[in-house]
Parts: sequence; structure tokens; C-alpha cells
Amino acid sequence: MLFGRLLFFCIFSAPFLHASEVTVLVIPFHNESQSADLNWIGESVSETLMTELGAAGQIVLDRGSRKEGYRRLGLQPDTFYTKATLLKLGQTLDARLVCYGAYQITLPTPDAQPRDGSIRISARFLDLRKLRDASEFSETGKLSDLSRLEEHLAWQTIHFLDPQSTITAEELLQPSKLIRLDAKESFIRGLLATSDDQKQKWFEQAAKLDPQYWQAAFELGKLAFARKDYRQAETWFGRIPKTDPLYLDASFQRGLSSYWAGDYRTAERCFRDLAKTVPLNEVFNNLGAAESKLNANETADDFRHALEGDRSDTTYNFNLALTLYRQSKYDEAAQHLRTVLDHDAEDNEAIALLAKCRNHTPPAPATGHGMTERIKSNFDLVAFRQLKDVLQRVK
Repeated sequence: MLFGRLLFFCIFSAPFLHASEVTVLVIPFHNESQSADLNWIGESVSETLMTELGAAGQIVLDRGSRKEGYRRLGLQPDTFYTKATLLKLGQTLDARLVCYGAYQITLPTPDAQPRDGSIRISARFLDLRKLRDASEFSETGKLSDLSRLEEHLAWQTIHFLDPQSTITAEELLQPSKLIRLDAKESFIRGLLATSDDQKQKWFEQAAKLDPQYWQAAFELGKLAFARKDYRQAETWFGRIPKTDPLYLDASFQRGLSSYWAGDYRTAERCFRDLAKTVPLNEVFNNLGAAESKLNANETADDFRHALEGDRSDTTYNFNLALTLYRQSKYDEAAQHLRTVLDHDAEDNEAIALLAKCRNHTPPAPATGHGMTERIKSNFDLVAFRQLKDVLQRVK
């Protein structure tokens, strides 16, 4: 299939696509006020821009990539970077544009609380090809309206990167996106916390202060998943509505959580719905795994869909081989197992299954203790967005 070949091209030629696509690195904004306790605002601005730019279809490097860039260059967070440093950081991460900026807070009186003050946020894009800044974007207003200011700034940057974008300011300023200031602060402090216990505390507080703060729900789901509390993770991920930029990620994570909790019907539904919107290999693979637990007829077809995107992937080959073996298609299963062993000659499960295929050993009755399908835990929306761009160019 053309789609499968393009998917393979997109994922495995990512370094080359980065050379031609606009990949954006967003840096936490610099605090130009006198209070270090307000540094969290710079993280909040950058987090909002990353979320909304990504939802608008831009390729945005995540926090993990940014942290890796810091590590490679020996940089410390919460530091003012010169343009030369920003240039080097962007080049290290193969970015095309670096979004950076600063904010100033003005208090009505010296003894006033920060939330009673006003804030001015300014943002710039550094073009790593032209080695110069683009136009400045700014927002000014009450600090208590930080969420509104961030969303409007995001709208400005979206239309700078894509002047043809149909996203309106009203879409980004709808009530469900406007988060209470104290909830935002709690959430960002959770992101910056170094222990899971502290993260849990801050995210729970953010979710309590603003029940529609879906980012907090998403992070709580990740924490629950990490401690293998899959039922709780499924609940948190399931709260995120279809209108939220995190919905696709949340659907994938909910599917994983349901699968590991033994709720295969919900897992199957999550991955099937997701495959209609984001037909990535890993989605079809996990859909097939859930279907296998339900003895669905579509299992082999969905593993084949996954394999069409990457013929050499050992997970997809093993899963399809296991399904074919259960259908007594020993020779076809053996072909896929040999591909697995070409990449990992010490895969004991593949070795044992290949021996059964060669001997035409019938599958034993299901006991719940035999071989099981292999799951993909990665979900690469960046690859999917690159794929969409490739498909649009082909049309």
C-alpha cells in the first residue's frame, strides 16, 4: 500500500525530513522581574506554546528533547541564554526555529501581591537558517489573566508559522482552555518537581483547583501508569475530552492502561478509534494485541497493517507469527520468526516458537500462561505529522 510505504519513509527518514521541515524548539521564557519565585511563569508560557503549536500541526520538540539538549551542551535551566547559545542549542537538536522570550511583572504598589500585578510577555523566533530574529509578538494584561494571555500569544505564533492557518483566536480563548492562575502555578511546579511524590501532590492540587485542567489529569495518568496502577491511569486518561490537544496521546495511553489492566474491550475500542485518526504502526499493533485477547477475526489483518509500515520490526513480525501459528499456518509464521531472529538471534520466545512451527506442533489449549503478544509503548505524533505533510506533497 502507498500509505504503508509512505509511513515507512516518514519514520525512517526523520533526520532528512528535519532538514526541510520547520521544527520548533521552545525555550522557557526569561523572568525579568525581581522575584525568583515567579520563574514558574516562564515555564508556563513555553508549555502553552508547545501544546498549542503541536496541536496546530507544527513539529515541536518536547521537554525531554530540550532537556537532552541542555545535557549535551552542559547548560543549566533557569538561565538567561545569549543568542549564540540559543543558536547552538537549536542546531544540536536539529531545530529550524527557536522560540524564546521574556516577561516583566509590574505591581500597583510595592507591597501588592504578584497576582494583583500586570504582566508583559514578549516572544521571538530565532531562524537558524537566516541567523536572525523574526518579528516580536507580545501580550500585556493582568497576571490573573495569564492563561488568556498565553493562549492569545499562541494564536499569534501559530499564524506567524502558518499564515494560512484557519485556527481562530476564539478557539484558543474558549472557557475550557482558560485555567486559574493558582492551578497553573501548581501544575508547573509539578512539572519542575524532582520526585514523583511531589509531582503527585502538585498535579492533584492543580486538578482540584481547576477540574477542567486536562494537562494535570494527563500527568496524573502518567504517574499512575508508571507505578502500574493501570485502573487509576485509565480513569485519568479517560477524562480528557476529544476537543483537547492531549486527546490523541491520552487515547493511546488509555488503551495501554486498559490492556495492562485486563480490560481488553476498552483497549480494543481505544486503539480502533485512534487508528481512524492516527493510523500509525504502533496503534495497529496494539489494536491487534487487544483483538487477540478477544479472539477477534481482525487480529492478523491489523498486525499486517502494522507490518506494512516497517517490514523489519521484530515486534510486528513476532505478533503476526504468533497469530499465524495459532491458525496452524506454520510455514508463513516461520518466515516472520526468521526475520525476528535475523535481528536478535537470542530471542528465546522466537526460537521456541520457530521450533514448534518447523515441527508443526499444534497450539496447546489456552491456559493464560503461554506466549503473548508484544506491545508498543511509544506513540510518535511527530512522525505522524511528518507523514501527513509527505502525503499532502504527494497529492
